[in-house]
Amino acid sequence: QLQSGRSTSDELQHTLRDALDQLKLSIDAINLPAGDVAALLANLRYRLQPRFAALDIELRWEVDELPLVASLSHHDMRQLQYMLFEAISNLLQHAHCHEMRLQALVAQGDVVLRVVDDGVGFDIRAASGNGLASLRQRAEAIGAALHVSSEPGRTAVEIRLR
Repeated sequence: QLQSGRSTSDELQHTLRDALDQLKLSIDAINLPAGDVAALLANLRYRLQPRFAALDIELRWEVDELPLVASLSHHDMRQLQYMLFEAISNLLQHAHCHEMRLQALVAQGDVVLRVVDDGVGFDIRAASGNGLASLRQRAEAIGAALHVSSEPGRTAVEIRLR
């Protein structure tokens, strides 16, 4: 980005913050037990809450008690972490929101995770970049179902773990 000279200061700062957060989360993930989605979410909250506060975005934490997801290996946990980070990073960069809700619950025997914001929304069909494609590939790789919906005032990324 620096070499091209085409990036703005804001874009560079966002990239650097994302890189540092991802590095810290990767270090945290080394000791996460396989299948412990609650611990993964706690690490995300701990690492990212200061960014939300700095951007004046209210973080609403709606996490129920979650069982271990036996089907998630250590590798799968990293993929899940990347998926959640991608959803949150996109929200921070593009949503122009005032609130983000992170929801985690058990529904019909599945662990369901949602990242929901009250931002500007986007047209899913016209989305450019690799974000949605990456989310879909990672979901498929770990056997999760992914659903993304967006309209002005509400974007939701839902990951269903079986």
